[in-house]
Amino acid sequence: MARKTKLPEERRAEIIQTAKELLEEKGYEGTQISDITNKMGVAHGLVYHYVKSKSELLDAVVEEWAKEILVDLMVLMKDNTISAADRLEKMFLFTSNMLKKDASLITTIHQHENEEIHKRIGSTGIKMILPIFKELIEIGNADGSFNCSYPEETAKFCLYGWQSIDSSISDEERVGKLKYFYKRMLGID
Repeated sequence: MARKTKLPEERRAEIIQTAKELLEEKGYEGTQISDITNKMGVAHGLVYHYVKSKSELLDAVVEEWAKEILVDLMVLMKDNTISAADRLEKMFLFTSNMLKKDASLITTIHQHENEEIHKRIGSTGIKMILPIFKELIEIGNADGSFNCSYPEETAKFCLYGWQSIDSSISDEERVGKLKYFYKRMLGID
């Protein structure tokens, strides 16, 4: 069988996508590098040409997933045709849809044995979203949608607080509680 040569960026993306699929299916602890290479039909050492360890691969998967979410979220948060309050409502709808669309991966992430991946996704996501959310609060203060004296601190509190809501309840209930807390903290009636 002829060897398939791919551009490094293309091969790396393939490795990350395959790892994501297996993480969804088997969880972090249940996924081995050999599972990835077997599914791709490549030599075991190929993955290590792109990442040094399974942990580094997990970081790459989390980063790519977070980037995908962030691109969509940024479009929504930067929509200057609607008020900050309406953008916040759209953010909750986006979150609900994302929880449904990526339900398999999210279910895997929330399993006890995948605590590490959950922490990494949360940390990566917060770092990426924090400046956008802070800006949304400032815009909301300016357009009268919000009444928030401490935009940066409130943004941090909202985003880090998201992680403390019990993951054993339904996604709909979690989003409902988030809406309640966010509206209270942002001074929305």
